[in-house]
Amino acid sequence: MRMPHALLSVGICAISMIALNTRAHAISIQDARTAVDAILMQTGIAATELDARAIDGDAVELVYGAISLDMRGYSTARELTMDDVHVTVRDTDTANHIDLNIKLPERAKMQAEATSDSRNLTMRNAGGYLRWDTARNIPVTFDGSADFLTGDEPITRKHWMMNGLVIQWLPELARIAWQAAEWTGANREKRGSIQSASFVLYPGEAGETHLDYAHDGLWLPSLFQPRTVRVKSSSDGLPWSEAQPIIIKGFQDILTGTAPRVARRQIGDALWKKAASNGAPIKVDEFYIESRGLEALGSGEFLAQAAARYGFTGDFDFKLLGQNLLVDLLGTPNSPTLLGALVPFAVNGLAAGRPGPQGTMEYDGELLPDGRVVVNGLTVFRVADGS
Repeated sequence: MRMPHALLSVGICAISMIALNTRAHAISIQDARTAVDAILMQTGIAATELDARAIDGDAVELVYGAISLDMRGYSTARELTMDDVHVTVRDTDTANHIDLNIKLPERAKMQAEATSDSRNLTMRNAGGYLRWDTARNIPVTFDGSADFLTGDEPITRKHWMMNGLVIQWLPELARIAWQAAEWTGANREKRGSIQSASFVLYPGEAGETHLDYAHDGLWLPSLFQPRTVRVKSSSDGLPWSEAQPIIIKGFQDILTGTAPRVARRQIGDALWKKAASNGAPIKVDEFYIESRGLEALGSGEFLAQAAARYGFTGDFDFKLLGQNLLVDLLGTPNSPTLLGALVPFAVNGLAAGRPGPQGTMEYDGELLPDGRVVVNGLTVFRVADGS
């Protein structure tokens, strides 16, 4: 038994030596400063270094003030400004990779030419972890969060707020999620709220791209509001290897000043172009919508086409529970209510349903290239020019 023990001891020593030789080295203040300066330049952030010191024996903490970020993509010129941002820089076991731990202050400002576009920002435990490739000057992974985030317009008293914000991209995942969000009009008049929302992109087992979206507890000052929505979709013809660079760029744009609405549209347009050029369908594996006692559950398959009126053609089917409530609200094609007369396509679509099991109504639909929507063989919606 002595020989095996001896070999085991030698093996443990060898493994220990390898681990010691490959572990991350302490980074110098100058190297940390150079790396962060490159990141600031790459992302268009202006900042003034206030302090730099070694900490924990293997890391460097840099403190920045007078930080400004041009918020591109908004309708009017805006600039995000803040002070007292702490960045802890560490080397990693991977060559040319460094880790940054970023801690943001509790207060910041959105400066704008129009007073109504200015915001006083409050952030609690906001920051993130960034792994950066210093050789290629690109991000590898990012994991950002804020326990609480709010913006107040000081004159009109408009405000928005959210809790539990998460922005994340990893090699095999991209996600935005938040909880308990609300937004108001002038003088804090409530204009909308949502309990939670989640948007996730990830690859499947065969390398295809999946998109899952969900929200709960949506409230809007309107008659129809999808309070709960679940969508699971995928595309075999849009490989993750092609989608991932588009997604990462979009997330970078959001973090470096592009308006979120603009960045989302850019991501969607780029993914749509890829799907259209590949000619493969986008499958809605499952969708569920709930609104004021109504429930719809179904699936579909759509093809991105440049010649299509709305960019897609496809087929879908769903089951509707609570159809009687809609009839009371909208009426029928022969006897619509006042509201039904304003939305005749909704009345026609409702009437096209077939009775299903346990009181459900079954619908089979098509979205045609000319923009028409056909349900159970009946055209329930056509574009305004009559096509």
